[in-house]
Amino acid sequence: MNSIGVVGLGKMGGAIARSLTAHGYPVSTWDRTTAPGPIEALVSAVDTVIVMLWGDEVAREVTLGRVIPAAHAKQLVIEMSTLSPAMYETLESAATAREIEFLAAPVLGSVGAVADGSITILPSGPQATYERARPLLESLGKTVIYTGSPRASGVLKLANNTIIGIVGETLAELLAFCDRGGVERTLAVESLTGAFGRIAGSKRQQLLDRDSEPRFALDALLKDLRLAREAAASLQVAMPTLDCVLPDFERASQSGLGSRDYIAIALEPQGVRQ
Repeated sequence: MNSIGVVGLGKMGGAIARSLTAHGYPVSTWDRTTAPGPIEALVSAVDTVIVMLWGDEVAREVTLGRVIPAAHAKQLVIEMSTLSPAMYETLESAATAREIEFLAAPVLGSVGAVADGSITILPSGPQATYERARPLLESLGKTVIYTGSPRASGVLKLANNTIIGIVGETLAELLAFCDRGGVERTLAVESLTGAFGRIAGSKRQQLLDRDSEPRFALDALLKDLRLAREAAASLQVAMPTLDCVLPDFERASQSGLGSRDYIAIALEPQGVRQ
Protein backbone atom coordinates (compact mmCIF):
# COMPACT_ATOMS: atom_id res chain seq x y z
CA MET A 1 0.00 0.00 0.00
CA ASN A 2 1.25 3.49 -0.84
CA SER A 3 2.92 5.39 1.96
CA ILE A 4 1.40 8.81 2.63
CA GLY A 5 2.97 11.96 3.99
CA VAL A 6 0.50 14.47 5.46
CA VAL A 7 1.81 18.03 5.60
CA GLY A 8 -0.11 20.23 8.02
CA LEU A 9 -1.62 18.91 11.25
CA GLY A 10 -4.30 21.46 11.98
CA LYS A 11 -7.80 20.21 12.67
CA MET A 12 -8.46 19.04 9.12
CA GLY A 13 -4.94 17.78 8.41
CA GLY A 14 -4.85 15.85 11.65
CA ALA A 15 -8.24 14.32 10.93
CA ILE A 16 -7.10 13.28 7.45
CA ALA A 17 -3.97 11.65 8.87
CA ARG A 18 -6.06 9.71 11.40
CA SER A 19 -8.53 8.60 8.74
CA LEU A 20 -5.77 7.35 6.46
CA THR A 21 -4.17 5.46 9.33
CA ALA A 22 -7.52 3.86 10.14
CA HIS A 23 -7.72 2.72 6.50
CA GLY A 24 -4.38 0.99 6.84
CA TYR A 25 -2.13 3.43 4.99
CA PRO A 26 1.38 3.93 6.33
CA VAL A 27 1.25 7.62 7.32
CA SER A 28 4.04 10.05 8.17
CA THR A 29 3.29 13.62 9.24
CA TRP A 30 4.90 17.04 9.29
CA ASP A 31 3.69 20.29 10.81
CA ARG A 32 5.31 23.71 10.80
CA THR A 33 4.91 24.14 14.56
CA THR A 34 5.55 20.64 15.93
CA ALA A 35 7.60 18.53 13.50
CA PRO A 36 11.23 18.17 14.53
CA GLY A 37 12.56 17.04 11.16
CA PRO A 38 12.80 18.80 7.82
CA ILE A 39 9.84 18.50 5.50
CA GLU A 40 12.15 17.45 2.68
CA ALA A 41 12.95 14.21 4.51
CA LEU A 42 9.26 13.34 4.73
CA VAL A 43 8.62 14.13 1.08
CA SER A 44 11.49 11.95 -0.11
CA ALA A 45 10.38 9.03 2.06
CA VAL A 46 6.76 8.64 0.91
CA ASP A 47 4.91 7.77 -2.29
CA THR A 48 2.21 10.44 -1.96
CA VAL A 49 2.15 13.80 -0.22
CA ILE A 50 -1.13 15.32 0.98
CA VAL A 51 -0.96 18.98 1.94
CA MET A 52 -3.54 20.66 4.19
CA LEU A 53 -2.43 24.17 5.13
CA TRP A 54 -3.90 27.62 5.80
CA GLY A 55 -4.20 29.83 2.75
CA ASP A 56 -2.08 31.08 -0.11
CA GLU A 57 0.82 32.54 1.88
CA VAL A 58 1.53 29.29 3.70
CA ALA A 59 1.07 27.26 0.50
CA ARG A 60 3.57 29.53 -1.25
CA GLU A 61 6.06 28.97 1.55
CA VAL A 62 5.54 25.24 2.12
CA THR A 63 4.02 23.58 -0.95
CA LEU A 64 5.63 25.78 -3.58
CA GLY A 65 8.84 26.51 -1.69
CA ARG A 66 9.57 23.17 -0.08
CA VAL A 67 7.29 20.25 -1.02
CA ILE A 68 7.44 20.57 -4.81
CA PRO A 69 11.21 21.22 -4.92
CA ALA A 70 11.79 18.13 -2.74
CA ALA A 71 9.45 15.84 -4.69
CA HIS A 72 10.75 13.54 -7.39
CA ALA A 73 9.40 12.99 -10.89
CA LYS A 74 6.15 10.99 -11.02
CA GLN A 75 5.59 11.44 -7.28
CA LEU A 76 1.98 12.32 -6.38
CA VAL A 77 1.29 15.59 -4.55
CA ILE A 78 -2.31 16.33 -3.55
CA GLU A 79 -3.05 19.88 -2.39
CA MET A 80 -6.16 19.79 -0.20
CA SER A 81 -5.81 23.24 1.33
CA THR A 82 -8.42 25.85 0.48
CA LEU A 83 -6.52 28.26 -1.77
CA SER A 84 -7.25 30.83 -4.42
CA PRO A 85 -7.84 29.41 -7.91
CA ALA A 86 -4.74 31.27 -9.07
CA MET A 87 -2.58 29.61 -6.41
CA TYR A 88 -3.78 26.16 -7.44
CA GLU A 89 -2.71 26.99 -10.98
CA THR A 90 0.67 28.25 -9.74
CA LEU A 91 1.27 25.01 -7.86
CA GLU A 92 0.18 22.91 -10.83
CA SER A 93 2.58 24.77 -13.14
CA ALA A 94 5.49 24.33 -10.73
CA ALA A 95 4.73 20.63 -10.29
CA THR A 96 4.35 20.05 -14.02
CA ALA A 97 7.71 21.68 -14.67
CA ARG A 98 9.30 19.04 -12.45
CA GLU A 99 7.19 16.16 -13.87
CA ILE A 100 5.40 15.74 -10.55
CA GLU A 101 1.86 14.39 -10.62
CA PHE A 102 -0.25 17.07 -8.97
CA LEU A 103 -3.91 17.33 -7.99
CA ALA A 104 -5.71 20.30 -6.52
CA ALA A 105 -8.32 18.63 -4.31
CA PRO A 106 -10.07 20.95 -1.85
CA VAL A 107 -12.66 19.38 0.41
CA LEU A 108 -16.18 20.21 1.52
CA GLY A 109 -16.99 19.23 5.08
CA SER A 110 -15.80 19.52 8.64
CA VAL A 111 -13.53 17.54 10.93
CA GLY A 112 -16.50 15.36 11.87
CA ALA A 113 -17.14 14.65 8.19
CA VAL A 114 -13.53 13.51 7.77
CA ALA A 115 -13.94 11.20 10.75
CA ASP A 116 -17.07 9.54 9.37
CA GLY A 117 -15.91 9.57 5.75
CA SER A 118 -18.64 11.90 4.50
CA ILE A 119 -16.50 14.75 3.14
CA THR A 120 -16.79 15.72 -0.50
CA ILE A 121 -13.50 16.02 -2.41
CA LEU A 122 -13.13 18.17 -5.53
CA PRO A 123 -10.00 16.88 -7.32
CA SER A 124 -8.62 18.35 -10.52
CA GLY A 125 -5.63 17.76 -12.74
CA PRO A 126 -4.75 15.29 -15.48
CA GLN A 127 -7.28 12.49 -15.81
CA ALA A 128 -4.58 9.82 -15.43
CA THR A 129 -3.34 11.42 -12.21
CA TYR A 130 -6.87 11.56 -10.87
CA GLU A 131 -7.40 7.87 -11.66
CA ARG A 132 -4.17 7.02 -9.88
CA ALA A 133 -5.27 8.92 -6.77
CA ARG A 134 -8.90 7.89 -6.89
CA PRO A 135 -8.74 4.88 -4.51
CA LEU A 136 -6.95 7.01 -1.93
CA LEU A 137 -9.45 9.85 -2.28
CA GLU A 138 -12.41 7.49 -2.08
CA SER A 139 -11.06 6.09 1.17
CA LEU A 140 -11.31 9.59 2.63
CA GLY A 141 -14.66 10.73 1.28
CA LYS A 142 -17.92 9.20 0.10
CA THR A 143 -18.24 11.76 -2.69
CA VAL A 144 -15.36 12.49 -5.06
CA ILE A 145 -16.19 14.92 -7.87
CA TYR A 146 -13.59 15.35 -10.61
CA THR A 147 -13.76 18.98 -11.79
CA GLY A 148 -11.11 18.92 -14.53
CA SER A 149 -9.08 22.06 -13.89
CA PRO A 150 -7.50 23.48 -10.71
CA ARG A 151 -9.28 26.76 -11.35
CA ALA A 152 -12.64 24.96 -11.43
CA SER A 153 -11.84 23.16 -8.16
CA GLY A 154 -10.90 26.42 -6.50
CA VAL A 155 -13.94 28.32 -7.71
CA LEU A 156 -16.35 25.51 -6.77
CA LYS A 157 -14.87 25.20 -3.28
CA LEU A 158 -15.11 28.95 -2.68
CA ALA A 159 -18.64 29.06 -4.09
CA ASN A 160 -19.71 26.36 -1.62
CA ASN A 161 -18.12 28.17 1.31
CA THR A 162 -19.72 31.43 0.23
CA ILE A 163 -23.08 29.70 0.66
CA ILE A 164 -22.10 29.00 4.26
CA GLY A 165 -21.39 32.68 4.87
CA ILE A 166 -24.58 33.82 3.19
CA VAL A 167 -26.69 31.28 5.07
CA GLY A 168 -25.11 32.28 8.38
CA GLU A 169 -25.72 35.99 7.82
CA THR A 170 -29.24 35.40 6.48
CA LEU A 171 -30.16 33.24 9.47
CA ALA A 172 -28.86 35.92 11.82
CA GLU A 173 -31.05 38.54 10.16
CA LEU A 174 -34.16 36.37 9.88
CA LEU A 175 -33.95 35.07 13.46
CA ALA A 176 -33.70 38.66 14.70
CA PHE A 177 -36.70 39.52 12.51
CA CYS A 178 -38.70 36.59 13.89
CA ASP A 179 -37.69 37.34 17.47
CA ARG A 180 -38.74 40.97 17.17
CA GLY A 181 -42.01 39.82 15.59
CA GLY A 182 -42.80 37.51 18.51
CA VAL A 183 -42.03 34.15 16.89
CA GLU A 184 -40.89 31.54 19.43
CA ARG A 185 -37.20 30.75 18.77
CA THR A 186 -37.48 26.96 18.39
CA LEU A 187 -40.30 27.42 15.91
CA ALA A 188 -38.28 30.01 13.99
CA VAL A 189 -35.13 27.85 13.90
CA GLU A 190 -36.99 24.72 12.78
CA SER A 191 -38.91 26.58 10.08
CA LEU A 192 -35.97 28.54 8.66
CA THR A 193 -33.41 25.73 8.64
CA GLY A 194 -35.95 23.43 7.04
CA ALA A 195 -36.70 26.05 4.40
CA PHE A 196 -33.08 26.35 3.30
CA GLY A 197 -32.76 22.66 2.47
CA ARG A 198 -36.23 22.33 0.99
CA ILE A 199 -35.96 25.36 -1.29
CA ALA A 200 -32.47 24.61 -2.60
CA GLY A 201 -33.38 21.01 -3.34
CA SER A 202 -36.63 21.92 -5.06
CA LYS A 203 -34.83 24.10 -7.61
CA ARG A 204 -32.05 21.68 -8.54
CA GLN A 205 -33.68 20.25 -11.66
CA GLN A 206 -34.89 23.63 -12.87
CA LEU A 207 -31.36 24.97 -12.64
CA LEU A 208 -29.97 21.99 -14.52
CA ASP A 209 -32.65 22.23 -17.22
CA ARG A 210 -32.61 26.06 -17.35
CA ASP A 211 -36.36 25.82 -16.76
CA SER A 212 -38.10 29.02 -15.68
CA GLU A 213 -41.69 27.85 -16.09
CA PRO A 214 -43.40 29.49 -13.12
CA ARG A 215 -43.95 27.53 -9.94
CA PHE A 216 -43.58 30.67 -7.83
CA ALA A 217 -43.51 33.77 -10.03
CA LEU A 218 -40.73 36.29 -9.60
CA ASP A 219 -43.22 39.15 -9.23
CA ALA A 220 -45.04 37.25 -6.49
CA LEU A 221 -41.77 36.78 -4.60
CA LEU A 222 -40.85 40.42 -5.20
CA LYS A 223 -44.14 41.47 -3.61
CA ASP A 224 -43.33 39.35 -0.56
CA LEU A 225 -39.78 40.66 -0.33
CA ARG A 226 -41.13 44.20 -0.31
CA LEU A 227 -43.57 43.23 2.43
CA ALA A 228 -40.72 41.68 4.44
CA ARG A 229 -38.68 44.86 4.02
CA GLU A 230 -41.58 47.01 5.23
CA ALA A 231 -42.18 44.71 8.22
CA ALA A 232 -38.50 44.73 9.15
CA ALA A 233 -38.46 48.52 9.00
CA SER A 234 -41.51 48.73 11.23
CA LEU A 235 -39.82 46.41 13.74
CA GLN A 236 -36.54 48.34 13.45
CA VAL A 237 -34.62 45.22 12.40
CA ALA A 238 -31.64 45.65 10.07
CA MET A 239 -31.73 43.22 7.12
CA PRO A 240 -28.74 44.10 4.89
CA THR A 241 -28.95 40.85 2.92
CA LEU A 242 -32.53 41.64 1.94
CA ASP A 243 -31.44 45.18 1.09
CA CYS A 244 -28.90 43.70 -1.37
CA VAL A 245 -31.30 41.14 -2.85
CA LEU A 246 -34.35 43.35 -3.35
CA PRO A 247 -32.87 45.66 -6.05
CA ASP A 248 -31.80 42.64 -8.11
CA PHE A 249 -35.32 41.26 -8.12
CA GLU A 250 -36.72 44.68 -8.97
CA ARG A 251 -34.37 44.93 -11.95
CA ALA A 252 -35.25 41.40 -13.02
CA SER A 253 -38.95 42.26 -12.91
CA GLN A 254 -38.39 45.44 -14.90
CA SER A 255 -36.46 43.46 -17.51
CA GLY A 256 -39.48 41.27 -18.22
CA LEU A 257 -38.91 38.27 -15.93
CA GLY A 258 -41.76 39.01 -13.54
CA SER A 259 -44.05 36.27 -14.85
CA ARG A 260 -41.33 33.63 -14.89
CA ASP A 261 -40.34 31.48 -11.94
CA TYR A 262 -38.17 33.40 -9.48
CA ILE A 263 -35.30 31.04 -10.24
CA ALA A 264 -35.04 32.85 -13.59
CA ILE A 265 -32.85 35.36 -11.78
CA ALA A 266 -30.19 32.63 -11.66
CA LEU A 267 -30.67 31.67 -15.31
CA GLU A 268 -30.41 35.07 -16.98
CA PRO A 269 -27.25 36.99 -17.91
CA GLN A 270 -25.50 38.55 -14.95
CA GLY A 271 -26.27 42.03 -16.28
CA VAL A 272 -29.79 41.68 -14.89
CA ARG A 273 -28.28 41.75 -11.41
CA GLN A 274 -25.95 44.72 -11.83
